[in-house]
Amino acid sequence: MKDSRVKILIVDDEPDILELVATRVEMAGYSAVKAPTGEEGLKAFFDQRPDLALIDIDMPGMSGIDLCSRIREVSDVPVLFLTALGSETERVRGLRAGADDYIIKPFGRDELVARIGAALRRAAMPAVRNSSNAYTDGELAIDFETHLVTVRGARVALSPLEFRLLAALVRNAGQVIGHGRLIDLVWGTDSLETSQESLRLYVSYLRSKIEETPRRPQLIRTVREFGYRYVRPSARTQASAA
Repeated sequence: MKDSRVKILIVDDEPDILELVATRVEMAGYSAVKAPTGEEGLKAFFDQRPDLALIDIDMPGMSGIDLCSRIREVSDVPVLFLTALGSETERVRGLRAGADDYIIKPFGRDELVARIGAALRRAAMPAVRNSSNAYTDGELAIDFETHLVTVRGARVALSPLEFRLLAALVRNAGQVIGHGRLIDLVWGTDSLETSQESLRLYVSYLRSKIEETPRRPQLIRTVREFGYRYVRPSARTQASAA
């Protein structure tokens, strides 16, 4: 049995889905906090301080996207979307709001429990193991303990997964990291996530936050058919002068 003190907030405007998910969460040994609207979900989030949130995207009033954005203003807890919409457009919307994962309806009990467990374990993992607590170069500064990221003097808000992705790249600056290895570092070795498409989406959105010209990235470079690498500004300057 899992620790019942772990609270899972479930927000869905469909009563049957809300009850079904709550039952499956409780059967897995977690404590379920239910909310039928985005507004009530936000209130429950502040009142109950859950360890993870499962949120439906399409709800009347405050949508799941809006609720996730509000949560991200104050917390890094994992947010998983429950949605029947699995298109790339919807996933990008979710990434922009700060979601950590998607569970596409209809879903099986084992998948639901596995994704919750993986998200909780991922949230408990250090960003990347390294003795240094900070990183800085000519454009980027990171405090790994507080998750504070500054780009060209301006603070940038990143979701937990975006932060883990940036940390993995920066900790290995100058080195090419293969797709599989990067997925392991960001999602965890036991994660169900294996899609290079998901990785590409997160890289794309991270670039939109840290690159001066996202369509021509200079910091996060693609190594075709292999992976990605972070290029320090000083390395670019030296290459140009050579």
